[in-house]
Amino acid sequence: MDIREHAEQYKNKWLILAVIILKVLMDGLDGSMLNIALPSIGKDLSVSSGSVIWIVSVYAITTAVTVLFFGRLGDIIGKTKFYLAGICIYMVSTFLSGTAQTFPMLVASRVIQAIGAGCTMANSQGIIAMVFPKQQRGTALGLYGGALSIGALAGPTLGGIIVTYLNWRYIFLLKIPLAVVALILGLRFFPKDAPLRKEKMDYCGSFLFVIALGPLLYALQRSSSGGFNKAPLYIALAVSIVSFIAFFVLQRKKTMPLLDFGLFKNPYYSVGVLNLFILAFTNSFRNIIFPFYLQGVLNMPASVSGFYMSIAPAVLLLISPVSGYISDRIGGEKLSIVGQVIYGIGMLLTATLTQYSQTGTLVFFLCINSFGSALFSSPNNAQIMSNVPREKLGIGGSASTAIRNTGSSAGVAFTTAAMYGGMSRYLGYPVTDYVAGSGMDEAFVLSMKNAHLAAGMLCVLGIAASLIRMIMMKKRNKGTVMKTVTASQGSLREEPAETSK
Repeated sequence: MDIREHAEQYKNKWLILAVIILKVLMDGLDGSMLNIALPSIGKDLSVSSGSVIWIVSVYAITTAVTVLFFGRLGDIIGKTKFYLAGICIYMVSTFLSGTAQTFPMLVASRVIQAIGAGCTMANSQGIIAMVFPKQQRGTALGLYGGALSIGALAGPTLGGIIVTYLNWRYIFLLKIPLAVVALILGLRFFPKDAPLRKEKMDYCGSFLFVIALGPLLYALQRSSSGGFNKAPLYIALAVSIVSFIAFFVLQRKKTMPLLDFGLFKNPYYSVGVLNLFILAFTNSFRNIIFPFYLQGVLNMPASVSGFYMSIAPAVLLLISPVSGYISDRIGGEKLSIVGQVIYGIGMLLTATLTQYSQTGTLVFFLCINSFGSALFSSPNNAQIMSNVPREKLGIGGSASTAIRNTGSSAGVAFTTAAMYGGMSRYLGYPVTDYVAGSGMDEAFVLSMKNAHLAAGMLCVLGIAASLIRMIMMKKRNKGTVMKTVTASQGSLREEPAETSK
């Protein structure tokens, strides 16, 4: 039997994790380095700043709409096959991106690169859950999350060095050797896929999911800078709602659905992915708003603001593995709730920042927020994957990844719309760009405050869901124990009567 029954039997599980972490590191570096290079790319390819952002947006949208499809295929055909295929696609498309001579070629290469990344994202957590026993899963997923933080932490600095001393193309080309190493090690040490399961792919459901999510994310990205009062957004929202309803109805009728909604009957899974969405959604507030706040309102140089933006991933890098280790020892439910509370407090504290705030206060609030995020993420991810049946690890992991990516994309759009929409209401005229000074600082700070208050309220919603889940599961477990005790006592009472016969 190729896929062994017990994860403990995988002797190379830490090496397998190292390969996955290497690929995750590349994914983390991809976005953070590329953001620094956008001005250089736009200048080199003669593209406006409003258009060049699409090499980032198209990547996020493509991964969001394809990851569920690849996760399901991973369950049917094999997670290892799709993961290694994803590395190959990513490697080739990275070379095409680095050598693209026109902007359309670069955008097309980024779409292909996102497909390769989708293959690996969809199956990475499933492979980790497959090869690691439950008592080590939190530690493994904590290291997995820490790798993303390393990429986010090192990306801006590395990207700035590459753009300054080499060329933006090397942001892509220098990752090719890393992909080659990951592919060679993966071919050597990854678990062999089990024989094909006798199931069929739900292509109709896949199509409905794409047209439900893709146009919505596209419209959100296009409409965000001008607020929500745009016809394309409403049209896309209508198409999305109709498509999601059709998708839901179809999935309920299918014997082999793209997304098994039975997974969401488990409160540990459903509440876990809800909180994952909230975390990704609200994290976008900090990532989008803070660069403008630091450089515009506080008048920091770009290099100094980059240092402050590195605080959050640095805290995540330090705390995530520790949080995963602790959750393996004492259980993750209470730990994740404590992390949610601290994260929410950090969001509400951030809402008190003004144009006169001291940098020490800013750093303190960022550390609180990031500490809560790190404390929450690892045990929450472990709970999600530990409550997915073994034969559905691919779809369980890809569904959570799709929800996280959707939350991130929606958060970027909502944050931008809230920022410019709030400034427009405060100033009394449409605002689509932020220019430091000119009476805009007060308007920006007010919009930032309202956005972070909204984020804090979302965190309260997530905390409430987690507490309700904990109370509900305790009552359910208590009822199960009582029934077991009652049944055993009944058996003991009946035994003498049977003997007397």
